[in-house]
Amino acid sequence: MSTQAIILCVVAVLSWSAVAAHNLVPPQGFSVGFTGKVSKGTQKYVCKSGCWVKTGSSADMYAPDGSKLGNYWSAYDQTTQSTTYSWNIINSGGNSVESGQSSCGLEAAQLKAYEKSQTAIPEYLAIVKKRSGSGDADQVAFISLTGTQGGLPPRKELCLATGVTAGVPFYGNFTFYTQDRQPPQNLPASIAPKGTFVQVVFLDGNMRYKFTAGKWRYAGFFATILDVAGGNVLGRVGNAAKPTSYGNLLWKFNDPNGFWLQGFQCAQPYQMDTEGCPWRLMKITTSGGSQTPFGAFKYALMAGTLGGQVPKIAGKTDGMSWGSCFSGVFYLYAE
Repeated sequence: MSTQAIILCVVAVLSWSAVAAHNLVPPQGFSVGFTGKVSKGTQKYVCKSGCWVKTGSSADMYAPDGSKLGNYWSAYDQTTQSTTYSWNIINSGGNSVESGQSSCGLEAAQLKAYEKSQTAIPEYLAIVKKRSGSGDADQVAFISLTGTQGGLPPRKELCLATGVTAGVPFYGNFTFYTQDRQPPQNLPASIAPKGTFVQVVFLDGNMRYKFTAGKWRYAGFFATILDVAGGNVLGRVGNAAKPTSYGNLLWKFNDPNGFWLQGFQCAQPYQMDTEGCPWRLMKITTSGGSQTPFGAFKYALMAGTLGGQVPKIAGKTDGMSWGSCFSGVFYLYAE
């Protein structure tokens, strides 16, 4: 029987139960940075063939102290049936002076949504994909909209002519989650690195699985290394094309302070939660290029994962491959 290779990368928006609504938060490794309340929110629709079709939204945002936080808007693509979310965050005084910019921008894609009632637009969790400028939102990686009220389309009988538009008020609360700069406390002993923590980087990648002997099995991963979600690309990491005695994993960090690392997974994966692939501890056996003041890197802990899980579809043929999108972080440790 011929081997089939099906490489898929699926980001699915699932139906979430009332319990799952409480999971509109990122995994461990990310914490609440700041919050904002929607003001003058408008959900936008256009009449097409007798039905209201959403086109996007806009709103002002205010901080808990009543000061203006910034602006929010979204655009719905009817072809891809996906929404792009955007925020403009006004920088605080100190960050405005330091960055030389009055505001900074974020663009995000939805990861999951929850329809909490029949009288309000869905709540959602989104991941940052692009950013502009610098300042207060530099470390923001995830954003949630919760506590929504209103925003649903007008009654169908009001859609009388194609092209007619409507704006419906909505309210809600934004939570901006930032990437932690230190590893989580009290890591499970089996994946707790020995050494000095040096650096954290963000991962945007693909977990690989292969269907063998009637079961989906882990077959490696590849990921882009960034300083933060949607930020600067620092390099790449994944399974080496030609493994050596030093290991089958290879990290390549870009110039000007470029370096490379090689190693292998040194402990059993640890499942931290149900919404992300297991955390993995890797031992670094050799390296080249720039080194840290703490010495050579010795361990890398893949953590804070979201997505990348074992496929839920039934495999049919040995050799089938599946790629599952994931995000996470690497905590790098030296001697």
